[in-house]
Amino acid sequence: MSSRTVTESPAAERPRARCAGTSPGSGEAVRQRSIILTQMGLTAILMITVLLGLVTDDADALPAFFLAGALLSLGVSTSAAVLPWCRLHPRWSLVLPLLNFLVVGLVRFGAGETLSGVGLLAALPAVWIGASHLGTASAVALTFGATAVLVSLPPILRAAPVLGGGIVGLVLLPVVLTGLTWFVSSLTKENRRSQEAVLVSERALRRSVQDVRMRERLLRTVLETVRVGLLVVDPDGHDTLMNARQRELHNTAAPEDNADPDESQLLLYGPDRVSALTPAERPVHRAISGEDLEDVQIWAGDPPAQRAISVSSRSMRDDDGSLAGTVVSFNDITDLMLALQSKDHFLSNISHEFRTPLTSILGYLDVTLELGGELPEEAVGYLEIARRNAMRLERLVEDFLAINAGTFEVRPVPTDVGAVLADAAASSLVRANRAGITLTNRAPASLSAVVDGERIGQVVDNLLSNAVKYNRPGGDVTLDASMDDGELRITVEDTGIGIAPEELQQVFDRFFRSASIRSSATGVGLGLLITRSIISEHHGSISVTSELGVGTRFSIALPQ
Repeated sequence: MSSRTVTESPAAERPRARCAGTSPGSGEAVRQRSIILTQMGLTAILMITVLLGLVTDDADALPAFFLAGALLSLGVSTSAAVLPWCRLHPRWSLVLPLLNFLVVGLVRFGAGETLSGVGLLAALPAVWIGASHLGTASAVALTFGATAVLVSLPPILRAAPVLGGGIVGLVLLPVVLTGLTWFVSSLTKENRRSQEAVLVSERALRRSVQDVRMRERLLRTVLETVRVGLLVVDPDGHDTLMNARQRELHNTAAPEDNADPDESQLLLYGPDRVSALTPAERPVHRAISGEDLEDVQIWAGDPPAQRAISVSSRSMRDDDGSLAGTVVSFNDITDLMLALQSKDHFLSNISHEFRTPLTSILGYLDVTLELGGELPEEAVGYLEIARRNAMRLERLVEDFLAINAGTFEVRPVPTDVGAVLADAAASSLVRANRAGITLTNRAPASLSAVVDGERIGQVVDNLLSNAVKYNRPGGDVTLDASMDDGELRITVEDTGIGIAPEELQQVFDRFFRSASIRSSATGVGLGLLITRSIISEHHGSISVTSELGVGTRFSIALPQ
């Protein structure tokens, strides 16, 4: 097939294809049908008028004009029926009412005085023109011209002057029909504008409905895809939406003998996995009561299929602030909880295993120190430091066990904090010197406070150890302490590598270690957790400020 055939064929065939393929309800089919029906109605009325004129015995009647009008009317009707108006411009259809004006003129002239009201039939084509798509001014002008020809036809054909009341008739009918056209045209235009506005509204509404359906499908797809259980409840606590994941968790918590339980019948337990939650403690009940939950941990179901669930919720409010419903999310954290339990078990087991060699080390150190008189003074000092650090390691093991068991505690008593800080600085000095770091103790030699001396020593040991470990050759570490406004304040400041801003909130978390030092330094990420626990048991606070490449400062405040 040539390119010309491909290009020209659609253009040539478009009108025919459009006309042939027009559906019964389309706009073109409606226009074709309305033209035919309107013309048939006009023809029927004119035929009745012609028949009345022919059967009337009147000397003034001219049967030839009656018949001419009837034949012209039949011709116009035939044209209206056979012409493909869907392939013609809409204004071509105005030829039909203009020809109908001529038909009315012939019939009116043929009737003479027999049927004086025949001229009123011109109102039908006048209405047709007024209802067309012509502008109001054009429709009025066209009707006035056609009506003027209509009323002028009898005097012209009779070649007689128009006198008296005839002049009024010549003017009155065009004026009346022109006014009728103007009224119909205005009314039609207004009606079309209203219809167009309705169509625009319908299209907008249809698009809105389609958008809503699309968003609903998208929302449902997202809800069924996420691995978090989602539940939406109304203010009365009735479920309005539940995704597939939530149905799975709901079934996990359902009793064996109840296929469709409500929340009060579900098998829900507290963090200990044994104590059943009371109705008031159950998450959905709390949520619909207006409480916003944040990571509330519960256990659902019975062993061995028991699952750990983290529950959060947010309330939905109407414009007036009243509760409109609640969205509750259920996140299955069973694997995380089991992993944490495994870590706790490992920590407990390894801590117990550390105790035996530590006990042996401390025992031999004690025996060796008893022989102090036979050892050089410098060696005794080194052994004292080794013993102190071995005891610190033993306390660390005990702290691991205490944290896991939840029995961590301190015993504050009047203490010389200056001496405690001096011992801690001395313990870290050897390592600092080996690393080429200057350690300065600015704390007073004697500073009394009510604290647990061993625990505070442990805190400062840990902070100084980190300050040295994460510093760089030629760096500085400064220890300071003071009593201000009834609070013991201790600071440890270094010029080390610093901590990234996004990691500052995590430094006290269990097992957390900064990404910048995971491959360059050893540790398990528990030192600062223990440090914070000790400070918390003293009812104090610890804060940290840091800047990458500049250094870090830990500040401790202990109320007295």
